[in-house]
Amino acid sequence: MKLVFCGGAGEVGASCYLLCIDGKKILLDCGTRMKGGKDSLPDLRRIQELGGVDAIIISHAHMDHTGSLPIVSKEYPEAKIYMTHATKDLIRVLLYDSLKIMNNAEGEIPIYAEKHVQEMLSRIICYSPQYTFEPIKDSDIKITFYNAGHIAGAALIYIQGKEGTLLYTGDVSGVEQQTVNAATVPKLRPDVLIMESTYGDKLHSNRQVEEERLIEIVKENILNKGKILIPAFALGRAQEIILLLKKAINKGKLPKFKIYVDGMVKDINRMYKLNPNYLKRNLAKKIFKGNDIFYDDNIIPVSNNEIRDEIVNLDEGLCVVSSSGMLKGGPSTFYAEKFASDERNYIAITGYQDEEAPGKEILDLLDTDEKDRYININDKNIPLKCGIGKYGLSAHGDKVELMGIINRTTPRKIFLVHGDKDVISIFANEVNRDARAQVYVPSNGEEYDIRFKNPRKQLFTMKKIKPLYKRVQITEKDMLELWQYLYKLTGVNVGYSIEDIIYIWSGQSNFSEEKVIEYRKILNNTKYFTPNSRRLFLYHPVKEEELIQEESTEMEMNDMLAFVNDIFPKEAGLYKTGARYEDKIVLLYFNFPDKAKETYKDKIQKIERETGWKVEINDDCNQGAAEELIYSLLPRGVMIDKLSYYRNKGYFSIDLSKDIDIDGISRIQEEFERKSGMKLVINSNGQLKTEELSLKIKDKGEMMEQNKAFNIIESVFLGKRHKLFKKSKKVLNNIPYIELSFVSPQIGYLYKDAIEQLEKETGWNITINQNPNQNEIIKTVKMLFREKGIPIKKNPSVYINEAMVKVSVDEELDDELRHQIEEELKMETGYGINVEQ
Repeated sequence: MKLVFCGGAGEVGASCYLLCIDGKKILLDCGTRMKGGKDSLPDLRRIQELGGVDAIIISHAHMDHTGSLPIVSKEYPEAKIYMTHATKDLIRVLLYDSLKIMNNAEGEIPIYAEKHVQEMLSRIICYSPQYTFEPIKDSDIKITFYNAGHIAGAALIYIQGKEGTLLYTGDVSGVEQQTVNAATVPKLRPDVLIMESTYGDKLHSNRQVEEERLIEIVKENILNKGKILIPAFALGRAQEIILLLKKAINKGKLPKFKIYVDGMVKDINRMYKLNPNYLKRNLAKKIFKGNDIFYDDNIIPVSNNEIRDEIVNLDEGLCVVSSSGMLKGGPSTFYAEKFASDERNYIAITGYQDEEAPGKEILDLLDTDEKDRYININDKNIPLKCGIGKYGLSAHGDKVELMGIINRTTPRKIFLVHGDKDVISIFANEVNRDARAQVYVPSNGEEYDIRFKNPRKQLFTMKKIKPLYKRVQITEKDMLELWQYLYKLTGVNVGYSIEDIIYIWSGQSNFSEEKVIEYRKILNNTKYFTPNSRRLFLYHPVKEEELIQEESTEMEMNDMLAFVNDIFPKEAGLYKTGARYEDKIVLLYFNFPDKAKETYKDKIQKIERETGWKVEINDDCNQGAAEELIYSLLPRGVMIDKLSYYRNKGYFSIDLSKDIDIDGISRIQEEFERKSGMKLVINSNGQLKTEELSLKIKDKGEMMEQNKAFNIIESVFLGKRHKLFKKSKKVLNNIPYIELSFVSPQIGYLYKDAIEQLEKETGWNITINQNPNQNEIIKTVKMLFREKGIPIKKNPSVYINEAMVKVSVDEELDDELRHQIEEELKMETGYGINVEQ
C-alpha cells in the first residue's frame, strides 16, 4: 500500500490522506484550512497526478475534514462518498454556511458553487457504525466505521485489504461528553494507524472539574447581573455547553436565567435532533418521546437582529452561546463587541483558537493588566474590561487517551497527524519509547510505500445471518416475527445495525437514505428491539421477560403515586414518596425500611405488578420516628439524654437520664426490635448493658509497649494481599485495645487467625474497625470498570449494611463480564456489586 499526505500533516486543518491499496485509491477526508481562499486547500494536484480517487471516506463533519469535498467530488464524479448518516446531515449545514461566507466575502473568489455542493451531496452513501461495507466494485476492500466520540456521527475508519489493514482515527475522544459517548475502539489489529495528535503533549484537566469551573463563573456573573458570552464552535462544543448549563439549572446549581442561542448553532441543534441514535441514550429517549433536548423556557434561540439588540440592552444577568467559537465571524463577534467594555460582563473561551483568531488574542491577554487590554473585533480596537477565562472542554483525546488507542490496537506502523509540529514531535518521542511499532511524523507532500510480507488478519468477524427474504415492506406488525427469529438465533447480546436489519428481513442490500430512515423510525418506536445503551445505532432484541412486562399497562405517574399512598396502612410508616420518571422507579421512604420490606412484601410486589413501576426503598430509617417509638416504650419520667444512630451498623444507641433495671432494658429492646426491625443499645447508669465489642481485661504489665506492638502488627501485614490502612489505640470501659482498619471489616475478617496470633504475641486486645473505607472502595470500583473499558455514569454508591456497591452504567454487561467484575471486587474489598443501567 502507499500513503500520500496531501494535507493535515504537521498542522490542524486540511486533513486529506490518499491511500493506495489493492490497486485502488481511497481518499480519507478532504478538509480546508481556517484561513480561507485557495491556500486553504490540501494538495489536490498530487491526487490528480496519481489518477484520481475511486472512493472518498469521511470521518466526521468538521470543515477541516470536509471543506474541500465539493471540489474533489466535482473532479471525480464517479467516486462515491461514504460517511455516517449524522455526518451527512451536518455536512449539508456546514457547506451551505461556507457558501454564504464565501459569497459575502469581498475580493475573494469562491472555490465552489452551490451546484457543486448539491451534486456532491447526491453522491454520498451512508452506513451505520459497525456495519462492514465494500466501497468499490470488483474489489475485496472492506470498510467499517466505529464510534469516535468527538461529535455526533464521528467515526474511526477501519480499512481491510489484501495488502494490509489500516485504522484512521479522524478526530477522537475517549471521554464521555454531554451529547455523545466516548469512542468505541474494539481490539482491531491494524497494520497501519493514522492518528490525530492535537493534544499529544498534554494531559487534559478533569472534564467534570472544568465544567464545574464554567458553571461557577456563569453563576457569579448572573448574580452580579452581568452578561456572559460563550463563543463556541457551532458543531459539537455549543451543544455541550447548552446541555451543561441546562442541567445545572435543573439541578439547582444555577439560578434560572435566560440563555440565548445564536448563529449556526441553531441549525446544528436541529441536525442533532434528527439523529438521536448518534447521541447519548438519555437524549435519544427524550427525542423518541417528542421532547426538545436543547430549548425550554430558559434557553431561547435568537431569530433576528432586533432580538440581539434587546439582549444587549437587557438589565439582567444572561448568557449567550453563539458561533463562531474563535470570534472570527458570526453573531459572537457582535456580542463580544458589545459586552467587552463592561466590567460586569465575561467572555469564556472553551475551544481551540488558531494563531490569527481574536479568541487567541483574548487568551493572550489573560495575564496582562486590565488597563492594557484591547482586542480587535469587527475591525474595531475595543478596550477589554470584562472578565475573561479559558475552560478546557476539549473533544480531542489527550496523550493518555491516544496512547490507550495505540495499546489497544497494537499497530505495526504509526503515522501521527493533525497537530502542531512541535506537539507531534514531543508525542512521537513518547510513543516511540512505549510502543512496539515504527513511528512516523510525516510532512505534507510526503509519500510512503508500505509493504507487509504477512498482513494481519482480522481477529473477529460477525457471523452472517441467513435472511428471511421477505418481499413485503416491513411494518410494526412484522417486528414480532423479526424479534422471534433473531431472539432464537442470538438472544439479546448481539446488536444489529439498521443495515443488518434490512438485509436480514429482505435479503437485499439496498440501504437508501429513505429506507434507513423508515426502518430507524420503526426500530426506535417498537417494543421488540432496544438501542444499545452506548451505541444507539445498534439494536438488540429485548429480553422475553421484559417483553411480557412491557405488555402490562404502565400507570401514569400521579395515578401511580395515589395508588401507592392508598395501598399502605398508616402503621406502615410511609412518610414520603417520590419517583424517577425516566427510569420508571417509585421511591418509598418508610420510618423503618427493613421492617417494611418484610411486613409489606406482598404490597410492594402488587405495586410493581399493577402499576408497571419498579419500587426502590430508601435504606435510612426515620430518626424522629425512632425517637418517638423509644419514648413510647420508656417508663414515665425517664428521658433520653443522647440518641445516636449508627447507620453503618444498623442500630440505635441511647443514654438515659435515670437507671432502669435489667429486665426493663430487655423488655424495651425486644419491643423496639419487634416494631422497627432494628436493635437498640441502652446505656443506663454509665454502664454499657449491651455492647458489640468483647474485650478481655488484660494485665497491663503483660501488654507490650504500644509502639513496639504497632511495629509488630505492621511487619505481619507488610506482605499481605490487602493493605492495613490504620492502627489506632482506643479505650472502652477503661479497657485499652488496638483497632485495625482495612478497606472493609469483611477483608479484616480474612486475617482473623493472624489477629488472634498477634493478640497472644502483644498481650493487647485487637479488634477490626467496623467502618469501611468508602473512598478506597469507590476508587477500586472506578479502576476496575476503567480497566474493563466500561464508563460509569456517576459516582458509585456504597451501601454499608448490605456490604454492597451500586454502580450505574450505560452499557448492558454480559453475564461473564458481570461475574468477573463481581469476583474481582469481592476479592479486593469484600463487597458485592449491583450494576444498573
